[in-house]
This record gives sequence, C-alpha cells and structure tokens, in this order.
Amino acid sequence: MHYNINKEKKSLSPLCFLPSGRLVCYRSGDVLILENGSLVKTFSIFRSKKERILGRCRYLYRLLRMGVRSAWALNEELVLLSVGSMIYELDLNSGQLSEGFFCGEGIRPLIFTQAEGISSVDDGIYFGGYLGNREKKPVSVYKRTGNDKWNVVYTFPQGTINHVHAIVNDPYRDCLWIFTGDFDEASAIWKVTDNFKRVERVCCNDQKYRGCVVFALPEGLLYATDAPFADDFIYLMNSMDYSVKMIAPIDGSCIYGCQWKNKYVFSTTVEGDGRNTSRMEFYFGRKRGAGIKDEYVHMYCGNLQEGFTEIYKEKKDCMPYYTFQFGVFKFPYGVNNTDTLYFQPVATRNDLKLMSQRLRD
Repeated sequence: MHYNINKEKKSLSPLCFLPSGRLVCYRSGDVLILENGSLVKTFSIFRSKKERILGRCRYLYRLLRMGVRSAWALNEELVLLSVGSMIYELDLNSGQLSEGFFCGEGIRPLIFTQAEGISSVDDGIYFGGYLGNREKKPVSVYKRTGNDKWNVVYTFPQGTINHVHAIVNDPYRDCLWIFTGDFDEASAIWKVTDNFKRVERVCCNDQKYRGCVVFALPEGLLYATDAPFADDFIYLMNSMDYSVKMIAPIDGSCIYGCQWKNKYVFSTTVEGDGRNTSRMEFYFGRKRGAGIKDEYVHMYCGNLQEGFTEIYKEKKDCMPYYTFQFGVFKFPYGVNNTDTLYFQPVATRNDLKLMSQRLRD
C-alpha cells in the first residue's frame, strides 16, 4: 500500500462522517458538508464575533479552545456537536441548531459512543465526563434520552478517577468498557454490564491501562496508551485474563485515532509530563514528558494481520504546550470506509489545515 499526502482546505476541522460517507466539517462558525472533497452544504450556526472573527486567527483559536471539540452523527439528518461545556444538535434538513445541553462547568465529552447490540445495556449514545479534576471529584457517565436530554446513568465516586477517556462498545464480549485516567489507580479499565448496575474495575494502577483510542476486535481490545511520562505502545488486551500483549511501540502518548476501512490509525501527541504542572510550566512550558520521544507528531496505521507502520509525521511548532495546545493529529469521528484518510494537524507545520492521505494499491 502507498499513501499520498494532500492539503485539502485551510482552517477546516473534520468532525465526523455521516452514514452516507459525507464528511462534516467546521470553520469559523459554519458547519460544512463535503462529498468526495467537494462542498455540498453550508450551515451558519454561530454568529458571535469570537467564532467568526477571532476564530480566524489560528493562535487565538487554539488559545481560547474555540470551535467544535467533538461530534457524532446520529443519522444522516442529525449531528451532535460538543462546544465548550455544551452539546448541541444540528438538524441538517432545516439547518436548525438546538438550544443545547449544559454538561457542567469545565465538563465535556472527549468522544461520544454509540452502544448497540449489547444484551444487558440499552442501545443509545453515551459519553463520560472529561475535565481536569486533579481533586478526583465525582465523574458521571451520560446517556442521550431525547433532543438536548441527557441522563446520568453512572457516577464514579469521589477519589476514584480524574476523567473518562473512552467508552467502548464490545459486541464480541457483550459488554461496554470504560477507560479512565490519568494517574495511579485512576488509570484503569472498567467492564460495564446490567445497564451500569455493575461497573467492575478489571485493571488499574499502571500507565499501560491509560488509553483514549480503543477498538473492540474479535481478538480483544486494541488500544494505544496515553502516557506522557512512560513509554507508549499499541496493545491488545485479552479480555479473558486481562493480560496485555505489546503489538508495536509508538513515539509518544496517543489521544486521537480512527478506524479506516480494515485498518486502525493512531497518532501521537507532543506534550509535557502532565504531573504537578507549575503555573510557569502551564503558561510557558515546552519540556516534553519522558514518554514523548521527539518533537514530532507521528501517525501509525495498520492492523493485527499486517502490523503497524508510521505513515506520516509533522514537527510541533514553537508555542507552549498547555496554553496553545499539544501537537496532535485529529480525525473525524465514525468509521471511515472511503479511500481517503482525513485529519487535521494542530500546533504543527500544517496547523489547523484539513489534510488527507489517499490509499493506493
């Protein structure tokens, strides 16, 4: 296989795929629908000067954490958009944006999960609270019950976790899995059955259980670790005895990835250690964590049969990590069944551009 890199559009964030394969994107207050790289529809959803004017400056965009942070297509007509601590619903037929659901101060989903085909868990859209939370305050898991309606289905007690990284639908083991972070026993994997009446911690207290990007396969759970101060790997977890097998080393922590046809894509992060960050380090720091091997964001692609190889990388820019965001590659949510891998570099040479890689035999 050969991969050809293309720069598609400037300052265009890929959000998610519709069931038809169309790509939903965001730019400066507008949601755009692309089909085979061509613009099909545009919806003007935010009219504030912050989004429409300040958002055109990429450094302010990053500093102020602007734009849509996560998204999910419920169907061909309705898309969830996570903006700040709000979750909106955009109707692609009428162009109407809902009033939104407030998750709580500083709380947002890192990713939405569609649960389906699990005998003991109701089908639906779920997310877990993602926030700083060094104090390990209670963190909840939410289920969508209607337009702008989300109910708490489970709450991790005080002192248990910092936040939820991912909820994983696993039809092979007939359960959900929750991956949580970040430190000590909060770095854990949880098994969910009986509509969240049973939430069992099966692994914890090791950075090898700290993951954000997870795929349920017949062979087990495939995931990459998100450990800025420890060596990072792509692992396969055996769900019978919870042992993990190292599949491939990677050059940094992993926050973002996607499924691309029959392959899985993981990207590394250029970030600091993350522990005991001083005010000076927060505002101005550029010291990498021990698990971040160099100044590059790396992209790996492969599967269990063919292995994983690096297919692209870009160097982190000179801006501080925490104030102006980590160096990452972001991907649209949902399974990508096209021949084109879309992604957006952040805080690198092609900062905030929509990029693509085309798969060629």
